[in-house]
Amino acid sequence: MKMKSLKIVSALVFGLFVLGTTLYAQGIDTRTSHPVMTAEGITKEDAQKKYPAPSSGYPRGNRDPHDPSGVVASPYPPYQKYDCSKVNHGGLVVDVRAKKVFVYP
Repeated sequence: MKMKSLKIVSALVFGLFVLGTTLYAQGIDTRTSHPVMTAEGITKEDAQKKYPAPSSGYPRGNRDPHDPSGVVASPYPPYQKYDCSKVNHGGLVVDVRAKKVFVYP
């Protein structure tokens, strides 16, 4: 009886391992992949009113060299990517998911 249950459990664990590695190898994870959103620029005055700056100032967005030009990831979780091609460098961008502001590098 113990041998049969051990075989069943090991078969289930192996099956889940194979399924998990297959999905990981494909690079598809719907929990973490989000489409690139269009950035909404905001003026410094509006940002100060609606989203006061932390004491260290607004953080900079993260640029990935593998992404197209103008695509920047937010410094706030869930690290949404924004197309900032219509925002001036050094301009402020609103992260609509985190409801915070960051600087377009």
